[in-house]
Amino acid sequence: MNIDLLRRSPDLRGVADVRLMTLEDGPGRGQRILVARNAVGLGFEVAVDRGFDVSALSFQGLNIGWHSPTQMVFPTHDPDSEEGLGFFRNFDGFMVTCGLDQYSRPHEIDTAHFNYPNLKTRRLPQHGRIHTEKARILCYGVDIETSTICCEGIVRQASVFGETLELHRKIIVPIFEGAFTIEDSVTNLSFRPSDHAILYHLNVGYPFLDESMKVSGLPEAVVDEINSISPVPSDDFGEKVDLVDSRVTPHGSPISLHSPSNGLTLNLDYDQCSLPKFAIWRAYQSGMFALGIEPRSDLRPSEGGQLAPGESRNYSLRLGLARI
Repeated sequence: MNIDLLRRSPDLRGVADVRLMTLEDGPGRGQRILVARNAVGLGFEVAVDRGFDVSALSFQGLNIGWHSPTQMVFPTHDPDSEEGLGFFRNFDGFMVTCGLDQYSRPHEIDTAHFNYPNLKTRRLPQHGRIHTEKARILCYGVDIETSTICCEGIVRQASVFGETLELHRKIIVPIFEGAFTIEDSVTNLSFRPSDHAILYHLNVGYPFLDESMKVSGLPEAVVDEINSISPVPSDDFGEKVDLVDSRVTPHGSPISLHSPSNGLTLNLDYDQCSLPKFAIWRAYQSGMFALGIEPRSDLRPSEGGQLAPGESRNYSLRLGLARI
């Protein structure tokens, strides 16, 4: 135990804090948010009722994460609405978890593996459902023993005669570092096999995202393509997605987003074995203006895209902010 620190800050609020709050106004009224900060100026929010995602991120007063026009709406819109594209009515925040049985575009799947005679197929919505589900909080607080802020919760995605998938998430933030770790475990709690997929949509926005932004740590051809277009808002940009298969083109260093004008770099480390696919999402359209980095699992059943009854899959991400 850090006795010297306790002598100086008896309840630790001098160096770190995390509080559970409920929003009382605006489109997000009624949802629970964990609001936290540490001693070096890392601030973040956890959207408890939206998949236990990291909805906001800042460092030393500078906004890092993306905030969309939807303004963290709550209750969330049905993902199945608008022909499976209801995701875009909810899409907002630094980290949006996509899954747990699907990501990418809406499509029909064979549901014979659930062994329910009255339902042979089902349409899966854009980027799945887990980002709209409410979490059960296991714990949150500042731990003097480990000198960390910890937020831990469980989010379930379930259907009668369908999947029962549970995400156990722990977010760990050292008190004296500009970094945090996300440790996830996804378990199939049903007694039938279930499709499984996960994608971490990590989105940065203005002012961290500006025309000075450069990407590094990916294969040279991908980096050259990304850096060839300066991040400047354009009314007609739309979006661009660049894909990387880490099994074919592994990257041995962190994926980094450099913002020289702000003097900051965001670094991402993750397990490429459990998350072998990766994408960069550019949405430089005016009024959107976002850049996303997206480690993801493989959708194919032969490559881990299915969980047997009782089977779990573990994932880990580490994000760090550093001065250039």
